Amino acid sequence: MALRVPRSALLLAAIVLSGCAQSSVFAPPASTAPSNANPAITQTGTQTVRKTIEQLRSDQAALNSGIAAQQAQFNATRGQLAGDTRAYSGLVSGITSRLQAGTTPGNPDLVNQWNAAQGRLDAVTLAVGTLNSLASQVTTQASVAGYLLENVRLTLMVGGATDADHRNLRAIESETRRSMQAIDRLIADLNAEIARENTFLGRERTNLAALSYNVNIGRLGAAPGAGQRPAVTPQPTRRAVPLQ
Repeated sequence: MALRVPRSALLLAAIVLSGCAQSSVFAPPASTAPSNANPAITQTGTQTVRKTIEQLRSDQAALNSGIAAQQAQFNATRGQLAGDTRAYSGLVSGITSRLQAGTTPGNPDLVNQWNAAQGRLDAVTLAVGTLNSLASQVTTQASVAGYLLENVRLTLMVGGATDADHRNLRAIESETRRSMQAIDRLIADLNAEIARENTFLGRERTNLAALSYNVNIGRLGAAPGAGQRPAVTPQPTRRAVPLQ
């Protein structure tokens, strides 16, 4: 025989169950997130990585700009050196030709040409100083490139990065490695140019000093004592002054 439950009793039971469900101590808090996700940590990590990428990209652009400026300065200085050395060689050749034919001692024209040659040699000396300073700056750029590569490596280890973030980091890494290759080439070119110009200066300072003597006598000839040890001028002997 079926059990009949009055409709009023069913309605009362539904109301009671509804109230219990809303106030149950087992119901999860409204603010609890699913156990398999933590949006706060992911968002923070992603923002950190992307801000770092922006900074690294800016630093990389500055590095490339600096290298380009230094390469341009090197090219300009090397061009200046080539012009000064050509002018110097032309002056020395002209003086030598006049002296071979013979001229008056201390010919004013040759004296002016000799002074101009000395000025060109001084300009070469200053340009070599510029190259030395530039080499120091380029070496600093190598340190900056190393710093960038290290920061890329560390950023790749930060949690919360996306695949796109890692692609951007790898692109910065590749560009930085290309910058390091450019730095290595520039340093090698600078060292070679500095060595070449220093050899030129050492040789031509001696030649120009000898040419000065030839201009003074009006002909080519070895300076007195050339290839010999210079005479030492005797100094007067000092006597001790007795104490009073």
